[in-house]
Amino acid sequence: MNFSTDPDGVHGIPPRAIHERQLDDAMLLLQRAAAASHQRGQFLEAVRVTAAVALAAAGILITLIGNGRTAVSIVGFFWFVVSAFLLKGLAAHTARQGALLQEMFDTALFHLPWRATVAGDPIPQPDVLRLARKLPRGGAKDKRITDGWYDATNGVHHPYDVFIAQEQNLAWDARLRRRYSHLIAAITILWTTIGLVVGLAVADTTLLDTLLSFFVPSLAAYQISYEIWSSQRKVADERDRLTKIVNTELRNGRPGPVPEDEWHRLRNVARDVQDGVLRTRLDTTRVPEWFYRRFRDGDERDFGDTAEGHRVRLAQDTP
Repeated sequence: MNFSTDPDGVHGIPPRAIHERQLDDAMLLLQRAAAASHQRGQFLEAVRVTAAVALAAAGILITLIGNGRTAVSIVGFFWFVVSAFLLKGLAAHTARQGALLQEMFDTALFHLPWRATVAGDPIPQPDVLRLARKLPRGGAKDKRITDGWYDATNGVHHPYDVFIAQEQNLAWDARLRRRYSHLIAAITILWTTIGLVVGLAVADTTLLDTLLSFFVPSLAAYQISYEIWSSQRKVADERDRLTKIVNTELRNGRPGPVPEDEWHRLRNVARDVQDGVLRTRLDTTRVPEWFYRRFRDGDERDFGDTAEGHRVRLAQDTP
């Protein structure tokens, strides 16, 4: 199976629209491999967060009980080192693998050339097949893949069809990440308040004892919280910036054939935007599946309606 992309692109209206081609067997295979890799990244993130929360909760108990502070502090610091260096390194490797698989999917789907100077080499085909087999068929994630991610672009000239798909990807993810960063910030402030109240008011300990029994075991949790908050905001800001570039081109677009010079300029813009998408996907922080599901239906309607608005305005009636 050949996953190479079309370096010459498409002139005019593509014979088959993006929302149709995304369900081809080769495209589904790449999406399943990317989903399996992303699932592994979510698992690593869940391990880091669960252990950090458990240690932080132990800090609360130790603060109240008054015994075992030294042991919990040592374990908390040890886990902080393991989480910040070993597990974070594994998460970075997984993030790169998933990002490259998604890049392979998008570039093939959008008829964009593969940029080896930015992405390096694609994931070998045997690894794609191996990862795709790890995703259970018929599950919730597999159903989302077979339902299709990108909305209709039929009748729209290339590369405006690519901009519609990119805008949907960028804006949706930016909104989701910004929401998640707000949640993490609120939880961190609440947890700090609880620790101070329990230590200074309820247990009636000194500030130093509170720091040792509560905040040292919480080091990993604080490190992960800051990492998630700052990374999610950084990615959201970059995706918002790219969304503005795409929206500018969509607003200036007109239905009908695209002149040759303008076609090349738009293709370069689309390729540059795709480079930005890849950079944000390389970030190791993930949005949990439960959080994505919480807002999925509303976001899907919002961005689906937006994509359809672009399509209706830019589509050219064809025989």
